[in-house]
Amino acid sequence: MTDSLSRQRWAVLRAAHLIPVLRYRDAETALYAAQVALRAGCRGIELTWTIPGVLDVLKAVRADAELAERGDVLIGVGTVLDAEQARQALEAGADFLVAPGVVAPLVELARAAGALSMLGAFTPTEILAARAAGADVVKIFPADTGGPGHLAALKAVFPDTLFCPTGGITRENMAAYFRAGAEIVGMGSNLFDKQKLAARDTDALVAQLRATVEEAAASR
Repeated sequence: MTDSLSRQRWAVLRAAHLIPVLRYRDAETALYAAQVALRAGCRGIELTWTIPGVLDVLKAVRADAELAERGDVLIGVGTVLDAEQARQALEAGADFLVAPGVVAPLVELARAAGALSMLGAFTPTEILAARAAGADVVKIFPADTGGPGHLAALKAVFPDTLFCPTGGITRENMAAYFRAGAEIVGMGSNLFDKQKLAARDTDALVAQLRATVEEAAASR
């Protein structure tokens, strides 16, 4: 992979504003949620390693994106805890990798594949470690533990670090995180109305997510 591919992916990720973090107990629901995200125009989708058969889901989402001519979307794998998981995700075609903490080997593996890396941190010491490892983005997790005020304090100390708060982000509070210095936000359990998701009300889910993405873009 070339540096130009990394730059292309980086431009797409920064333009995504909001990344759906899909964490489900079954592959079918995860795939369905990703399909909704594609239809809603999301430009970044994170599938967590905790999804059963996540790499097969990744390949299926990639096929759906190609069928829909969505070459503008990045599909990544999150909750990556070690180098072996990172290798498997990259071999399956992940465009970016996300770790909940500072998993330093993930960065070089991603870079060699032309993929992007996002390392998790919460304290200034952890942010320094993520920066030293070369992370493209620092994921502030869990974001709601400190709230937008915590992020704003971190941004004041690390103004050149790109932050993606995740954990407790909602449609109602995401603007506060953007004002505090977020470059992107990750939204998980608050992404979809749970009853509509259980009922597979696709039109309503797509409309809801599309509106959320538009609000995220307007908040930047």
